[in-house]
Amino acid sequence: MAHLPVLWKFRLLRAIRAKGDAENRRLLAAWARAEGGTARNNPLNTTEPWPGATDYNTVGVKNYVSAADGIAATAKTLTNGHYDGLIADLRKGDLSAVDMVERNASEFNTWGTGAALILSVLRDHQT
Repeated sequence: MAHLPVLWKFRLLRAIRAKGDAENRRLLAAWARAEGGTARNNPLNTTEPWPGATDYNTVGVKNYVSAADGIAATAKTLTNGHYDGLIADLRKGDLSAVDMVERNASEFNTWGTGAALILSVLRDHQT
């Protein structure tokens, strides 16, 4: 995530109107680690079309021109209606990262990362 500013997790959480607490940041860090991609300015490997974006891979994961673009595109994806449970939990900010993943496993599976992989990262790396 060399392309992203140090505070990318805070910026993404702010963009989706969620709390910037430690567990929310821990979840985003583990999710990004689980994604494992190196797409430019795209820590969660979203495929959201955006002006100036280019394809990173054949699945359609994007390289974004700037960190601001990547954060905005990721926020747009997260708030598209497919991740309402996760968004609600991030906004409420009263659950552990593990609890959020477990409660919203189907949404992480929709994203494509899969809840099991994110849980593994959370448990193995204590992100």
